[in-house]
Amino acid sequence: MFLRAFLVAAGLACAVDAFAPSALSGLKLSPSLPSSVSSRPVLRTGALGLDAKLSAIIFACDGVLVDTERDGHRVALNKALKEGGVKKDGKELQCSEEEYGKLLKVRGEASLMDVWQEMGWDDMTMEKAVGIYERKNEIFVDMVTAGSLPIRPGVSELLDEAIEASIPVAVCSANTQRNVQSIVEALGSERSKHVQVFAGNRVNARKPSPDIFNLAKGTMSISAEDCVVIESDHNGLAAAKAAGMACLITTSTYTAGDDFKEADMVVDDLKKAEMDLEAISKLPLSMAGLNA
Repeated sequence: MFLRAFLVAAGLACAVDAFAPSALSGLKLSPSLPSSVSSRPVLRTGALGLDAKLSAIIFACDGVLVDTERDGHRVALNKALKEGGVKKDGKELQCSEEEYGKLLKVRGEASLMDVWQEMGWDDMTMEKAVGIYERKNEIFVDMVTAGSLPIRPGVSELLDEAIEASIPVAVCSANTQRNVQSIVEALGSERSKHVQVFAGNRVNARKPSPDIFNLAKGTMSISAEDCVVIESDHNGLAAAKAAGMACLITTSTYTAGDDFKEADMVVDDLKKAEMDLEAISKLPLSMAGLNA
């Protein structure tokens, strides 16, 4: 019972919670978007080649700016496994993309142990697992701080277009302020200085609650129907819709097979789908019926 209580407190009874970095949840917040960037929705013509009313583009962080689970948490877990000397049939154990996907879907100690045993973790115990996951979280934070997670294709290009057109940009995430800010800064200082971050404990209810998007809307003085949210999972989609905002889904490694029928558009990634500013500008709910 004591071990179970400890695991629950550590977030290890749920695989997703175990993988979500939480060591930095009490950090102070960064200042708001620079006043030089307009936050008023306007009709834009010429450069976009159409009349487009777009008041802001709001990105999620995990799964959108970076493929966090595949390129961050999974990599950090493998480093922790290596440091811990975890073996499979006497050889170094590493978690493949497919195996990590299974870990993300399980709930509870018994299910986690089943997956680990399937992976071939020799002499696996929950006590050992606690140490591995604690070290994994530390490594993940170090990776984020160092800016070593690759930015997903098309993100930087879309940001550049939005900034040039004076369209406000924000990132709304349940991740910690420090982690999100570090990922945003990996975009480069000329981009990151124009991006407002809403993260960490700024709201009580996480996605699928719309609270984080409503906070962004109020802080930035923008209209929900003139915004476009870019998300990668069902919780983000539900939150955006509950906030009255259009939502573009760019699937990540572990959401590629999901059904996003409520989304306004679904793409594999922004670059392959050629989701430039002109394409994004057709998505706000205020433009419904005007682009037919």
